[in-house]
Amino acid sequence: MQPGEKVRLGYAFGASLLSWMVDGPPRPFSATFAVTNRCNLRCSYCSCPLIDRGQLDLDAIAQLFERLAASGIQRLGLAGGEPMVRDDLPEIIALAKTHGFFVSLNSNLTLHHRHPERLARADLLYTSLDGPPVAHEAARGAGAQDGVLAAIADIAPRTPLIAICVVTEHSIGHVDWLLEQAERLGFRVHFQPQCVDTEIVRGSVSPALTGDRLRAFWSDLLARKRRGRPIVSSTPYLEYLARWDDFTVSALLDSGARCAAGRGYLYVDPLGNAYPCAYTKGKTAPVNLLTDAWETAWNRETPCTRCTVGPMLEFNMLFQRPVAAVLDGLRNYG
Repeated sequence: MQPGEKVRLGYAFGASLLSWMVDGPPRPFSATFAVTNRCNLRCSYCSCPLIDRGQLDLDAIAQLFERLAASGIQRLGLAGGEPMVRDDLPEIIALAKTHGFFVSLNSNLTLHHRHPERLARADLLYTSLDGPPVAHEAARGAGAQDGVLAAIADIAPRTPLIAICVVTEHSIGHVDWLLEQAERLGFRVHFQPQCVDTEIVRGSVSPALTGDRLRAFWSDLLARKRRGRPIVSSTPYLEYLARWDDFTVSALLDSGARCAAGRGYLYVDPLGNAYPCAYTKGKTAPVNLLTDAWETAWNRETPCTRCTVGPMLEFNMLFQRPVAAVLDGLRNYG
C-alpha cells in the first residue's frame, strides 16, 4: 500500500469511526461489491451460485462506483460468486481505480492459468485454501484446488495474497499444512468460522465441531499468531472467537451490543442492492444504490449486533477495539 493510499484510507476510517462513536449518520469507509453470483465451483457452504444470476453491466457499475465514492468509500472489495468468470473484470477494476479505491478481490484462482491478466491491477488478493487437496475438495468439489498453489506461487511475489480457510470438520486438522504452505510460498492465512442461516450460505456446522473443540482451536491459533506464524486474522478477532458460546449460531441480536455494519461498511449484491453486510441479505430491506444514496435511504436497522461472520467480525473489531485492531492491521497490511 502506497503512502497516499494509507492516508486516504486512514482518513476515511477515522471519519467513519468518529461518526459511529457519536451515533452520527452512516459514513462507511469500505464496501464489498459482489460482481456476480456465478461461479465455476459449488462449495458445500455457499449458496451464491444458486441464487439470482443477474449482474450489472459496465455502465451501471460505473454509476454504482460514483455513488460509493460520493459516500466516502475508500476501500472496495470485489467478490462473487467467482469474479473471474466475468471477462470484463479488468474493466471493472479499472473503473474502481479511477475513483482511487484500494481494491481487494476474492477469487478461487482456478481460472488464473487461463486469464492471469484479469487480476493484474488488484491491490490485494484473497483466495480459498482449506488444506491439502483431500480436505479442500471435500467441501469445494473435485478439482477445486487444481492450479491454485501454482497461481499463488505466481501472484504472491508481486501482489499481497491472503488465503481464507473456512473452519469445518474437513479443514480443522490442517493448520500445520496451511501455515507451512504460507511460509513456503509467501502468503498469509485468515481463518474464519463456517457461517450459517442466511441467504448466501448453506449447510450447518458439523456435530463433530463442539463448542469446546472450536474454542480450543481459536485459542491455539492465537498462540501460534503470537509466536510469529503467518496468520493474518487479528488478535482481537481471535480472542473474540475463543470466547464465543455456540458456533451453530452465526449471529444474534444483543441489546447491549452495537454493530458497525451499515455505518462503517456495507455489502452490495450483483444487482446494486446494498445491505449493512453480506449476512443481512434477505434479512433486512435493501437500498438500491443506482437510485438512492445509502446515507439517506438506509433505515439504520440491522437484524443482529454480534456475530462470528469472518469479514464482518474483523470490521467490527476495527470499531469496537480500534487501537488494537488498527495496530494489528498495520502489521498485517502495512
